Amino acid sequence: MKQAFAKKLYSFEIITISMATEINSIKGTLIRLGFYPDEKSLLFDAFRALFEIRPELKTEIAVDLYRKGEASLWSAARVAGCNLEEFKDILRSRGIAIKISSTKQESDVRLNRVFGA
Repeated sequence: MKQAFAKKLYSFEIITISMATEINSIKGTLIRLGFYPDEKSLLFDAFRALFEIRPELKTEIAVDLYRKGEASLWSAARVAGCNLEEFKDILRSRGIAIKISSTKQESDVRLNRVFGA
């Protein structure tokens, strides 16, 4: 039993390393061919495309940031792509307490710290 688990764990590690190698190769190729000037630009575009395909992920990120105290209500609503009242409704539906304790400017500073924007 332990041997089977160890074998599966090893296989997972190999797959993970292989995927990381492939992703790095693709990133390097796209930058080398001039499609992107640098990794930051490529990742920005990749995440933008991901959020277009899966917009619900923005809401999940926003809720998580708010829950951990890394984003204010205003900032989290902006990340989620909705207005303040819509975001409050999302939080209420998940049983998350709403706390209002900062200005919009303070919220923007926290958001910039988290996302580096």
